[in-house]
Amino acid sequence: MLAAGAAVGANQALDAAPCTSGRIRRIATEEGFAIPELIEAVSRYMRAHGDQEPGLPELRNGFPPLERFPWGPPLIDFERRIADMDRDGIDHAVLLVMSPGIQIFEPAEGLELARLVNDRAAEVARRYPGRFTPLAALAPQAPEAAAQELERAVRSLGMKGGIINSHTKGEYLDDRRFWPIFAAAQALEVPIYLHPREPSPRMLAPYLDFGLSGAMWGYAAETGLHALRLILAGVFDEFPRLRLVLGHLGEGIPYYLDRIDNRYRAQPRLVPTSSQLQRLPSEYFREHFWITSSGANWAPAVRFCQQVLGVDRVLFAVDYPFEDQPATVAQAMAIPMPATEQESFFHGNAERVFGIAPVTRTRLAGPAPPRPGSPRRGATAA
Repeated sequence: MLAAGAAVGANQALDAAPCTSGRIRRIATEEGFAIPELIEAVSRYMRAHGDQEPGLPELRNGFPPLERFPWGPPLIDFERRIADMDRDGIDHAVLLVMSPGIQIFEPAEGLELARLVNDRAAEVARRYPGRFTPLAALAPQAPEAAAQELERAVRSLGMKGGIINSHTKGEYLDDRRFWPIFAAAQALEVPIYLHPREPSPRMLAPYLDFGLSGAMWGYAAETGLHALRLILAGVFDEFPRLRLVLGHLGEGIPYYLDRIDNRYRAQPRLVPTSSQLQRLPSEYFREHFWITSSGANWAPAVRFCQQVLGVDRVLFAVDYPFEDQPATVAQAMAIPMPATEQESFFHGNAERVFGIAPVTRTRLAGPAPPRPGSPRRGATAA
């Protein structure tokens, strides 16, 4: 197994067999969902206030009927989701409320929707025991109340973390007024999943001309920026046990870690907090972040991230229903990876990060994975 930060041996990387022998437990760790009331509330808000969310032009008149989209019905239909999971050999899914979630609303409505979404998600987890781990939807618009909702969701509903869809009306979590949320997460010993949305209004315009504001580029640029702001603001010195999760193989950050450190050393005057931070940016990232492979199960990229961060930091994900799940499972199963690393990638890391109970027998009976090379749908990922 790779040690954290250790290099993958060239022979090991080339000679390891694809993950095709046996049936390894598969936990998918960034799987989108919604409830009808949230979809209706987003539609109502956008019809009235769409000019305040310029990054969501496709929703200016609200959500169109979900049946028009291949990913629409699965967002709210859990019977269909379970059938898809069984078909594709997904044993367990970590559920995240879809972007933009509840962060577009005014505080009172956002808090009300957060409670409703969390109550419904907990009901789903009870209805299908052993299949789902929901993360708590949070309304950072009201930080103290969001911290209280995280505590309620964890202590009363059994949730294993929180989900925040990046910026909230253009504001970022490095602002100290949001830090009660981090204090609660640290005290509860649960992670916060920092999930993408389109770039904030202040940086949006250049993305719109070529459709770059979404999953193709803007989501990663926005959320990677957000994560770096947290590091440079000293969040992890203030909360040394705080854990964050990023999707899409770390939103590009693993590829830039060396350059980030290099420029941080070379130009500290550009970082107002540099004299106060205790470590290099890469050290904070390696200690406080885990990443998932949602929408990004390309073998060279997955193996690179395991090499840079350590096998214990990279978790399997699909990004259902926005990605083609059969093709994604096939792609992930074909990644050349030693058996012990397969176990970590597909389920062991998720069990540790999200507190999911391990199963006694991880090589499960179930359908064979789909063949590699299956075509992907052209859906937009969240």
